[in-house]
Amino acid sequence: MHNITGKEVEKRAIMELITYSEIQIDAIIKQSLIELNELNKLKRIQGLNIKTRIDSDCIRNAIKTINGNGHSSLPEREGGNKKERKNLKENTEVA
Repeated sequence: MHNITGKEVEKRAIMELITYSEIQIDAIIKQSLIELNELNKLKRIQGLNIKTRIDSDCIRNAIKTINGNGHSSLPEREGGNKKERKNLKENTEVA
């Protein structure tokens, strides 16, 4: 934080950031398990092998779900929608 802000940072501020981050990470982990179970439900219907590991797709989908039911403000690479980025770019272009 000091490198980014150029300001001294209290230990309590760092602890608040850590606490907030841990809560968000816990929510993503729990939602990723739900995403894995949903994916496996569909795989069973299709007769495909189920997945036993939480992968990056489960994490991306969990982030999308937590950030607004699939309408994430994150870039596509980190779980956001490509279409939303395109719309955002079009809306911010200067005529």
